[in-house]
Amino acid sequence: MLTESVATEQTWRCLWSHAAYDIIAARASTPHCERIQVGAGWGFRSNLNHQQALLLHPAGDGRETGDLALTVLGQGTQVIPRCSYSYTEYLDEVADIIETTARIYL
Repeated sequence: MLTESVATEQTWRCLWSHAAYDIIAARASTPHCERIQVGAGWGFRSNLNHQQALLLHPAGDGRETGDLALTVLGQGTQVIPRCSYSYTEYLDEVADIIETTARIYL
């Protein structure tokens, strides 16, 4: 039973890590930022100030609210609510949030 639970958790993390990668990879890098990977998360870091970064990753605590979370370096982490969206609607919503956050923050 414990092995099955661990396998389920790993599968969930892989799925959402891959979804995070797809969202970040779809957004073009700019001369001002580069793509990064940290653990199971993917994001962008400013080329001018490495203290400015954002990371999209599988949610840890708060998974009942949403499957992905956004961490903005120095600002904290926020789970992105699922809001009864389908998988594709949720990914579109998350992509919009990443686009807006990157534009404002980076």
